[in-house]
Amino acid sequence: MPPGKYPNADLSGAGVAFKLAWQTAVEICGDSRVDEPIRNFLLEATCLAALGTIADVVPLVGENRSLAVFGLKGLPHTQHPGLRALLRSARLDGEKLNAYHVGFLLAPRLNACGRMGHAALAVELLTDAPPGRAAKIADYLTQQNTERQKVERAITAEAIDEVCARGLDDPSRRAIVLASDSWHGGVIGIVASRLVERFHRPAVLIAINGEGGQGSARSIAGFHMRDALAACAAHLRTFGGHAMAGGLRIDRQRIEDFAAAFIAYAGRHIDAARLEPTLRVDGETTLPALGYNVVEHLARLAPFGQGNPPPVLAIRGCAVVSPPRRMGRGGGVLSVMLSQNGASMRAVGFGMGELADRLTGVTRLDVAAEPTIDTFNGRSAAELQLKDVSWGQ
Repeated sequence: MPPGKYPNADLSGAGVAFKLAWQTAVEICGDSRVDEPIRNFLLEATCLAALGTIADVVPLVGENRSLAVFGLKGLPHTQHPGLRALLRSARLDGEKLNAYHVGFLLAPRLNACGRMGHAALAVELLTDAPPGRAAKIADYLTQQNTERQKVERAITAEAIDEVCARGLDDPSRRAIVLASDSWHGGVIGIVASRLVERFHRPAVLIAINGEGGQGSARSIAGFHMRDALAACAAHLRTFGGHAMAGGLRIDRQRIEDFAAAFIAYAGRHIDAARLEPTLRVDGETTLPALGYNVVEHLARLAPFGQGNPPPVLAIRGCAVVSPPRRMGRGGGVLSVMLSQNGASMRAVGFGMGELADRLTGVTRLDVAAEPTIDTFNGRSAAELQLKDVSWGQ
């Protein structure tokens, strides 16, 4: 097919590999119907394709959506030794899986060894590792992921402190560029994303090693990161990327000039209004309208991800029926029971634990939330995942 003519320009690399395997199988069998062993292989390959498609954060539409849907359905029943070991290590054996499990529990384990060292073990796990070896690799990847999380938290805290201390979050500064000799190059992309979430402006983090450095960049909507890096190419060894993310290599002595050029470019192309975080709300409803069956039907729109975000709904005038409380490690999760016109539902806000104290004495809330089905100890219930809350302050 001529370049640029393929119907799904956003097909992931995993999707391309799957379609190549499928067509190869058809050629080997000499018919569009493949034999049983190859059919079983392709079904297992669908699980791998789903894992790669979701982890690559491509738009979950078209063929990407089909691969994700059918791969997620098959993943809990996979006979692939590496995938079974990976599921066990994440305590997901036998669970019904969705894009969250892949994006936040499985893919980070596979990526951890590459971020902290070398990706060879992840390749071995997903190719020819027998069950015993696969179990050992999966356990090691879990340890590496725990170490990656620890390093990431430390660098994130250090970077946030530096931004605040240097006034890089001032409204007059439309971008953040930071560099350090002590940062691990394998996690700075994740930290850059954390800075974008916290300060809502493009962020570039550079890990310096000797006379050079490698950088990871993350952007906000409307600011094309690759174009921005291209505008500063005179200060870079190499660079690449797309609208929302990029990477670069740079000489140590050029970092200050690059930072000045990048921040100046951002100042010309980002207006102050774009620095304000926004929340997309799909509609307004009531708690009585969000019964279990309705939320279950909404869940059929999954898998959610890039290009197919979960629905966010506004619900006004919810009564607070019990004191808000903190949950989770370090009390970072807010839990509050809401009611409206005879209907009650628990609402959970990840990363909103500090609101528990501020909501003391508050009796009524307006909320924006994602309706979800929560399953615990074999029992399922409709629940709200909070995105934002508002009350008379």
